[in-house]
Amino acid sequence: MARVGRPPAVTVQAIIAAAIEIGLDTVTFKQIADRLGVAQATLYRHVHNRDELLRLATFQIMLARRLPDGAHEHWTALAERYAEGLFEVLTAEPLLIAELLKGRLGPHAELDILEQFIEAMAAHGFRAEESAALFHWIGMVTLGAALGAAGLKASIQNQEPWHQLIDRTFDERDEGELPHARALLGNLGETAMLVDWRVALRTMLSGYAAAREKRENLARTLHTRRRER
Repeated sequence: MARVGRPPAVTVQAIIAAAIEIGLDTVTFKQIADRLGVAQATLYRHVHNRDELLRLATFQIMLARRLPDGAHEHWTALAERYAEGLFEVLTAEPLLIAELLKGRLGPHAELDILEQFIEAMAAHGFRAEESAALFHWIGMVTLGAALGAAGLKASIQNQEPWHQLIDRTFDERDEGELPHARALLGNLGETAMLVDWRVALRTMLSGYAAAREKRENLARTLHTRRRER
């Protein structure tokens, strides 16, 4: 039997969209209710608590990410732009990192993105297992970079930049201690802490490309030898 009365004023998607627009780090149900023009009690009919809201919102952000079109360029360029997009998402919404570390994102979003990645790399001759391995390697490098960027940003917001904390640590130790670290990190400025993570990414991609080319050359050689017998 159909329910009589006014239709619901909000939907789960509207609640999630409002939360993302406000910012997941600080969003409250009151802010969402005010933005949507409804009572807070109305929101709880659709989303049980803030934890559920944050999980739904992070799923939405991850699913909204789409791979760039890279059919007409080298696969490493496509992989690099995918990594840059992932880095931008993670640093724009640090809560995504927290949800990943808590194991609460699960495969829901990742499998959709993995499917896209496999399809995109198939156009470059990659087998599914090759694409999946590369996908996870990129994820590890990018997540590590995003964690570092989030930590640096937080230290600056807390008015304790990392370079000042490093200098303080050296001051607290005897002059003879940590000689290698002192030579490498002594008198760092704030900008020196902003290491370009893409260097590590490109190194990884170069190594993967070289290993893949070696495997392909070996496969071609073995195929040629079998034909010659």
